Amino acid sequence: MDMLRRTLQGRLSQVMGEDALFSDRFHLTVGFERAALRSWQELGSEARRKLEAHARGVNLYLDKQDNLPPQFALTGHEPGEWKPEHSLLLHRYLSWIMAGNMETELFLSALKADVGEVKAQELFPRYPDEGKEVIEQGDHPEFEEEEAAKLLNLADVGTAGIDIYGNEMPGSNSWAVRSEQENKALLASDMHLMLEIPPVWFLQSLKVEDEIDVYGAIMPGIPGIIAGFNQDISWGLTNVGADVKDLFKIRLAEGKEDHYRYEGELRSLDILEKEIPVEGRDEPEELVVRKTHHGPIVSEVVGLDRGRALSLKWTGFRATAEPERMLELMTVGDWQDFSLVASEFANPSLNFIYADQEGNIGYQMGGKIPIRSEGEGLLPAPGWNEDYEWEDYIPPEELPSIFNPEEGHVVSANNKVIGEDYPHHITHEWTPPYRAERIERRLREMDNTDLEEQLDIQGDKYNLQAEKLLPVFLSALRSGKALDGEKEAALEILEKWKDEPVDGSEMAAPLLYHSLYLQVIENTFRDEMGDRLYAHLLDYNALVNVIDEILISGESDWFIYEDKRNEKARDAIIRASFQQVVEELKEEKNYPPSEWEWGDRHELNLSHRLGEIELLSKFLDRGPISPGGSGVTPPNLAYHFSEPFQIVHGAPWRFAVNTDNMSGRDVLAPGNSGHPFSPHYDDQLENCSELQHRPIPETGKFEEEPELLKIRPE
Repeated sequence: MDMLRRTLQGRLSQVMGEDALFSDRFHLTVGFERAALRSWQELGSEARRKLEAHARGVNLYLDKQDNLPPQFALTGHEPGEWKPEHSLLLHRYLSWIMAGNMETELFLSALKADVGEVKAQELFPRYPDEGKEVIEQGDHPEFEEEEAAKLLNLADVGTAGIDIYGNEMPGSNSWAVRSEQENKALLASDMHLMLEIPPVWFLQSLKVEDEIDVYGAIMPGIPGIIAGFNQDISWGLTNVGADVKDLFKIRLAEGKEDHYRYEGELRSLDILEKEIPVEGRDEPEELVVRKTHHGPIVSEVVGLDRGRALSLKWTGFRATAEPERMLELMTVGDWQDFSLVASEFANPSLNFIYADQEGNIGYQMGGKIPIRSEGEGLLPAPGWNEDYEWEDYIPPEELPSIFNPEEGHVVSANNKVIGEDYPHHITHEWTPPYRAERIERRLREMDNTDLEEQLDIQGDKYNLQAEKLLPVFLSALRSGKALDGEKEAALEILEKWKDEPVDGSEMAAPLLYHSLYLQVIENTFRDEMGDRLYAHLLDYNALVNVIDEILISGESDWFIYEDKRNEKARDAIIRASFQQVVEELKEEKNYPPSEWEWGDRHELNLSHRLGEIELLSKFLDRGPISPGGSGVTPPNLAYHFSEPFQIVHGAPWRFAVNTDNMSGRDVLAPGNSGHPFSPHYDDQLENCSELQHRPIPETGKFEEEPELLKIRPE
């Protein structure tokens, strides 16, 4: 709580010195704290009262605590008073990190500047089966090749400081299924975030007599259950990934430093002067933040030329009332109230999955999603006229929603949820469909509507991406020269795996497949892009959708190999990549391919932030464990493409509930405590390794007598 608060307030340099200045400049320029204060001023009295009560509880703990966590002793500072608006500050960060389009706009702009428009357009976002690229039309500002590096610097700083999600768009699974014969509904949900110690979620059973009786996950610092169940309903969440950020190219007035041009007139910039205390310095760092009517000029953080000024517009700058919605969610009792509350949830944009005791299920999108005059937010837009302004926001009643669908289930795995006839733009960066399609397939094939089946789906390691791409890979590999030795043995392993591509931790085929996939990407793009741009390609939200589409079609100007082009070049790249992969693995393993294992490379090490200090790592860190799966299977045990194959992303908390009696099972990685001396620090680690769950008691009831904290007013 304290470190994230300090990061967002732009006060890291106060304890970490000059190394944190880049982060502080960015967070102060964007203005997370300004946005939080704006929302605090607009909150209703009941939500303010509860946030104030939460803050008093935090401060009471701090006042009576003489044994603070070791990070405070190591950094030599105390956490300081917690204020109610600090909870809104943390919530603003959740909203920021769950919408990554600013980085996409910067990457695509740098890509166009570096490789030209034709090749860049091939990598613009697309979704499987759309059959076309999404190409921004219009008078978008062009950048010079030498400016590409500064654009990428700005993309880097977009996730500066503490990043609880890694450098990719957060993904999750949530679904509900109903049985008309038994008049019951089941809900399963797992919210995928960064996997670390302590976990980002903590579990809480919250009971206030005649008011609240709810179980679920909280994020420390933000009061209220984020997902879970009460006595009447259960709900889960996934990220929409809506495009709610736009960069605008600003024409600053020549000779008038504090003005910019808009619709042929001069407008004054809002000027904010900030001081940043820096550890080890006598004088603070000075920062000047300049704002247009769109928002802050963020390009100055990385020194982009005055003639290339970029101003950021983001829905998170508006005053919104998420704490009120979260408190309401804990007590609603039916679909009508639930869908109303969910549809009015502003930031971040979320997919809400619902099930209740009457056997009803539903889906409701929530979010403040802009309606643009022109364009779809993929490139920085002209900010000198009204052509690309936001006209309004999608009305809550027009957001996607469904109740008791005929197929008997609803699924969200960050996949595309709208058809071509939906009248509003939401995003082009939907998560690849593989997890959603696999969950859908399992639900259609399901014999029994029971809880165990839902838990099994959460741990399903079937690789639907491999099912679609393996025919392309195998055809290319068999069309070339005959292979020998380990290469032929490795190819036969992939051929046997084709009919049942499961990412088992003890199998060789997943290791070969995922290594080959990344090697093909590298051999296709790295040389022409260069290391810096290529590194950002690997973090690009739309990468998998784009790459898989061109791999299947074989048609791309990026496929160049010696004198070959398009499909023939693609096949040649696949063959060369396969030989590289086998050679590297053979050198590393020094034993036959049949003995290679995916789990040897694909491991999860749960690390504490203080584990970076070598003396503390053995005491605080846990792992490694090798649960199998990957980023394209339902467990979503993902790794950064730039740092394969260490697992960094997955579901800290998985749960499933039978709404008939509001009981179920869950698991939290690695346990429900951040204190290394607590028995609950890592008591669920083995369950996480096996993707197994533990019983959840009915709300208000426990199988064992719990430790209770009773709070009474003085």
